[in-house]
Amino acid sequence: RQLWHTATLQQLLKLGIPSSVQYTMEVAAFSVSGIMVGWLGATQQAAHQIALNCASTTFMVALGFSVAGSIRVSYAYGQANQQQMLAIGKSTLLGGLLYGLICALGLSLGNQWLPQIFTNESVVLGLAANLLLYAALFQISDAAQAIGVGLCRGRKDVKVPTIFVAIAYWVIGIPTGYYLAFVQELQAAGIWLGLVAGLTTSGLLLNLRFFNQIYRKVA
Repeated sequence: RQLWHTATLQQLLKLGIPSSVQYTMEVAAFSVSGIMVGWLGATQQAAHQIALNCASTTFMVALGFSVAGSIRVSYAYGQANQQQMLAIGKSTLLGGLLYGLICALGLSLGNQWLPQIFTNESVVLGLAANLLLYAALFQISDAAQAIGVGLCRGRKDVKVPTIFVAIAYWVIGIPTGYYLAFVQELQAAGIWLGLVAGLTTSGLLLNLRFFNQIYRKVA
């Protein structure tokens, strides 16, 4: 009985530690981005926080898709049903991409009035409206990467995805944002373009990983 508990704990740690590292790297990347925006001044920081709050709100549904997809894939994985995992992966990703598209349209169309919920400072409103367009740009990528993480996790595939997340945010996203913001002098917009690059890379790598693994089994 004790051996069973030890084996279970080992399995939990093998899944839990890489998963926690994934979340930590993602949250840390957004936190560091916020710090870099702060170097540009209070006005840029205020606009950044407004856009980030809006993007974080829309992300909650994408996160729900991720969790639901992970649970459904894990059930099919336990049955060794590759076809079902493939169907679940496709439907979850399609639903998430459709949701991301709707959010992108919503943020684009509402970029002028959404910031007014937070402030009436005209300068901040203008900057926030601009950043919301970049937030709209990464809605699809953000949904895709969240779903990719969940689908891979449902198959107990966490080690390689953790490397992908590290590359996406810390090799591509943050350095690109810094370069565009401070070298190319795009300021906060450059940092948001870096986030777009990181999220897009993460979404592509994670979903390619999941579907390649499944297609190999099916074939």
